[in-house]
Amino acid sequence: MKRVLLLSSALTLGVMNPALAGGPVVVAEEPEVVVEKPASSAGFVIPLLLLAVVVAVVAGDDDEVVNTPPSDIRLKEDIVKVGTNKLGLGVYQYRYRGLEGVWEGVMAQEVEVMHPGAIRMLPGGYKAVDYARLGLSPRLVA
Repeated sequence: MKRVLLLSSALTLGVMNPALAGGPVVVAEEPEVVVEKPASSAGFVIPLLLLAVVVAVVAGDDDEVVNTPPSDIRLKEDIVKVGTNKLGLGVYQYRYRGLEGVWEGVMAQEVEVMHPGAIRMLPGGYKAVDYARLGLSPRLVA
């Protein structure tokens, strides 16, 4: 009898009421994931920048441009690691966004960690590798 009385008192006072246990119930909504889209002008600027530099690399007109092609990972796609060179840097095959052809070379972000003096900044905040300073050269493979 004592047990029934304690249980009924607890339920009456709300101590064991499941709705009140732990305080009010708050339903949290799932955060919305928004994919960042590049600025509309970036769709034209990146391929134009790359085209100018790649043409200069192939033509071999300007030594500074030839030695510092854009190597920023943000300008590349279809990146596949194919090996490691004598300096301990990864060697990758990749395509430049918006351009045809497969290139082989290094990634500026990786070079920046191991050989920061071989990095040059390009317009738009992109990074380039001074391949001559490393004794390397990028190459068009397909």
